[in-house]
Order: sequence, then C-alpha cells, then structure tokens
Amino acid sequence: MPFYESTEQLKQVFETFWPCALANEDVYEKMVKSGMVVRFDIEQPEIHVTIDFKNPGPDGKLGTLSFDSTAEPEITVWSTSETTNKFWQGKLNTTVAMAKGQVKMQGSIAKALGLLSKIKPLFKIFPEVLRDLDLHHMVV
Repeated sequence: MPFYESTEQLKQVFETFWPCALANEDVYEKMVKSGMVVRFDIEQPEIHVTIDFKNPGPDGKLGTLSFDSTAEPEITVWSTSETTNKFWQGKLNTTVAMAKGQVKMQGSIAKALGLLSKIKPLFKIFPEVLRDLDLHHMVV
C-alpha cells in the first residue's frame, strides 16, 4: 500500500471527500449530536486535518473540515497517510492498530471508538472519491 505522494494530494482527497461525507444526513446528524472536534495528525506526508462539529464554520454550519486549525480537539489521532487511507476505507482494525502503535490517540478513547459506529457509512464513499480522483492504486 503506497503513501500519498504529497500533502497537496492528500488535502485534495479530503477536500473532495468531506462534502460527500456531509451529504450523508444520518452521519451528519449523529456527528452534530456528538458536538466533537477531532484532529487527525497525519505523517508521510504531513498534514493536520480538523473536523469540527462544535464550532460553526464561516457558513454558520457545523462539520467544518480545515487544515492546521486552531480549534482545540477533544480527540487527536496520529497515523501515517497509509494507515489513514486504510481507516477511511473501513479496512483498519483500529484496536489492533492502536496496540501495534500504528494509531495513537489523545483524549477519550471510548468516545473515539464510539464515533466509529457513527461514521461507518462514510467508508463506502472514500474509495469512490479515490477512484474519481484517478487514485485507483490507493483503493484497498
């Protein structure tokens, strides 16, 4: 499984993926109820992705995706872009990955694991986005 080629490529994937994710009303409603801010600190290449369901964005809505945000996260997740790619496709056993040190979390692990059940429908969208961006080699 390759890593993403650049920060710009990974940023493009998230910028394309996130509007599709927000369009899933069931997931959106559950995330709004969570009121959480989650930051993904990704390496190889390095990027910091914050998903904010606590503070309204410039459009007044919750669920803002931003890069290098100053919003204080309740949960911070560290992994490589390869591991992140597997995660967003639903191909990563998060508990095993944490035990192996492939994923590190700060904040409430119980809350983080609780979010997994809420976002599972998004795991079908991520590979579609990769295909749409002609990143077929990144599909697991």
